[in-house]
Amino acid sequence: MGRGRRGSNKRGNYRNQGSRNKLNRGSGSYKNKRGHNKVGDEKKDYSPESKRQKLELEKEKQPVIEEESFSSDSVEEVKPYVQLLSMFKSSRKAQQVLTSDEEEESEEGDEEQSEDEDNRNDDVDDEDTEEEEEEAENSLVGEDEAEDEESDMEEDQGKLEQEAVEEESEEEFLEGEEEEEPLSTTDPFSLHYGREISENLLEILTSPKPFDTQELKWKALGRMVVHLPRKVENKTEKPKPILGETVETLVIPGTAPVLKTGVPMKDYGVKLQLCANLDKRPLSDSNDSLTAEELLSPLQHELFTLANDYRDIYYPEMNHMNNDEIRTVYCLHSLNHILKSRDKVLFHNAKLKKASESGAMTGEIEYRDQGLVRPRVLIIAPLRNSAVKIVEKLADLLLPKKGQIINEKRFYDEFGEEKGEEAKKEEKKHHKPEDYEAIFTGNTDDSFRIGISVAKRTLKLYAGFYVADILIASPLGARTLLAEDFDFLCSIEVLVIDQTDILYMQNWDHVLHIFQHLHLQPREQHGTDLGRVRLWALNGYSPHYRQNLIFSSVALPEAAALFSRRGTNFAGKVRVENAVATSATTVCRVVVQLPQAFHRFPTVAAAQSADDRFHFFIKKILPQYRDALMSNTLIFIPSYYDYVRLRNFLHKEDYNFGQACEYTPDGKLAQVRNRFFLGKKRVLLYTERLHFYRRLTLKGIHNIIFYQLPTYPNFYPELCNLLQDAFQSKKYRGDSTQTCTVLYSTFDAPRLAAIVGSQRAAEMLTSDRAVHLFVSGGS
Repeated sequence: MGRGRRGSNKRGNYRNQGSRNKLNRGSGSYKNKRGHNKVGDEKKDYSPESKRQKLELEKEKQPVIEEESFSSDSVEEVKPYVQLLSMFKSSRKAQQVLTSDEEEESEEGDEEQSEDEDNRNDDVDDEDTEEEEEEAENSLVGEDEAEDEESDMEEDQGKLEQEAVEEESEEEFLEGEEEEEPLSTTDPFSLHYGREISENLLEILTSPKPFDTQELKWKALGRMVVHLPRKVENKTEKPKPILGETVETLVIPGTAPVLKTGVPMKDYGVKLQLCANLDKRPLSDSNDSLTAEELLSPLQHELFTLANDYRDIYYPEMNHMNNDEIRTVYCLHSLNHILKSRDKVLFHNAKLKKASESGAMTGEIEYRDQGLVRPRVLIIAPLRNSAVKIVEKLADLLLPKKGQIINEKRFYDEFGEEKGEEAKKEEKKHHKPEDYEAIFTGNTDDSFRIGISVAKRTLKLYAGFYVADILIASPLGARTLLAEDFDFLCSIEVLVIDQTDILYMQNWDHVLHIFQHLHLQPREQHGTDLGRVRLWALNGYSPHYRQNLIFSSVALPEAAALFSRRGTNFAGKVRVENAVATSATTVCRVVVQLPQAFHRFPTVAAAQSADDRFHFFIKKILPQYRDALMSNTLIFIPSYYDYVRLRNFLHKEDYNFGQACEYTPDGKLAQVRNRFFLGKKRVLLYTERLHFYRRLTLKGIHNIIFYQLPTYPNFYPELCNLLQDAFQSKKYRGDSTQTCTVLYSTFDAPRLAAIVGSQRAAEMLTSDRAVHLFVSGGS
């Protein structure tokens, strides 16, 4: 349930902290430190304003090649991209560095610490002398040598500690002169991102039906529907990118996945650092020969096998018992992807520096190892407590014993538990289901975003969005930022949507809005060196390289449609689709003796099913409940739009009814529940979102109508069991006239199968009879 934007300066007030209008914000990540100057040292004939204007004129004359672009190439070396550069320079506004969640204070000190030696954002100390001004200008265009970088780093008080931690990572690549490429040509990362896409494959992926399907069955995942690109016709012509030269090596379309057994984890291409931290056995020597089966559970092994090949995955069987296993898989895959990208850039930086020192022509050397911006991984999570678990899992997998988490205290202050001890004790008095406790334990705020920068031994939280490697955000938190800028989403290579079912309960439109802003053409350069950007990213083919990982606890048609329509990954897609056994159905959990009538109404299209459902309900079902004997009727409505439509109709027909939705105030909600229990309100409209967020125990229900089957199958027995005598008034206690009515259509097949089982649902959908009766409880 997406909430509006709050106006206070506390949590929830998300402003653009990299505002171009503030004078203390510089271009990109370079800050104006004029505040450190002493008044007595200022020159009388040289004002700060004139100096600022002179710097801005110099910046307009020459492009800004910052060190965060991982390269020292000059403008002449990126001549093939003059057109794209001119687009970036069309706006005279300063580059905007978006800060993450609620960053309101000064960006000095720990806030500006950077762990990556390959992506330093050295601040420029503006002293009031001509020599130091020239030195600052040289640092802006990326002409400083390593000695100048170290001196600037010493002068910047807020970066001393962190730069010392990360300096070793650069030296590892500078020491070995004959060091080989950090990734082999058979590594999944190189096979997926290091090659260009052919015109034939591109034509297939953009066609109406780009994939062929086949079925596989693995032990833990079960039945899988595998989508593979249609076979590419063999043609001799090579791809013709819009910019740059062609690359002879082309990507290989995805093939059927194969589950490997007995293979060491490092042979999957996993960094040894992650393998060592993944081994949680006590007194373990972290042997490099440990296999994937020894380090991962069967479910994790199969999911990681698919994810490591950069296939899209849709897994709708997540629950509160296996969500930690799934979170481990996608965090491991994301960190492995980030570390491989980082090592490749560092290796090329070392080669360029070595060639420059030896006097070679660096203009003839070309390395394509970056995107248009730095963020590569986007994780969409519903609540702040989910973000806490994700960050803790990332730290657990990445950091050794001597690792460091920057801004850890601030993170737990803002994302940790807020409730006091008294509120916790009061909450424990009311019993809630296990799945509810797993979701709503901790901070349940649904508006947040945070950037994370990854180094070998450091995890920096609250990194700027354009200098972060991983972005974690809720749909609402991301959408408030997308209203101002969207460039940080143009180079996302791995997209993870965690707990999709909860996102559906919040506001699904926010998720669709994020997908609409992926891989759009950036409006500014953001310090990117176009000579290092991959050609397929410059050509606009990034959507075909992006991997989508979608996890949900229920099968949602909306999520399945997003997976099939928004995913055009040439590596293929895998959708887990298991049948629901009769023993696992939720209709078997109804303990009260209750006849349950399932009414199938006719409809021809999904877009028309809402209208057909409404007309069938008001004509066939509702007239039966006008009788006084059919009082105390609860109408359960999953969709809020159907709730509003039905509420307006009951008002028009002068029904004696009450209404309870997620927007009903607590006082009014308690009043309508009491009146319904006493029989003063004969009908009560009740939405699924209210039940999801509150799990209310409604008393006095004598008849229940499911206007549509619930999204969560466990809601069905929860509501039906409220018809027990323990929750009834004296009027109906011991009465056996309770009824249950359910409306369904052919487009409700996934919800119906989860409640009555796949086999029985198929019979109910194809049967000639329109009404099916189930009787539960009793002898």
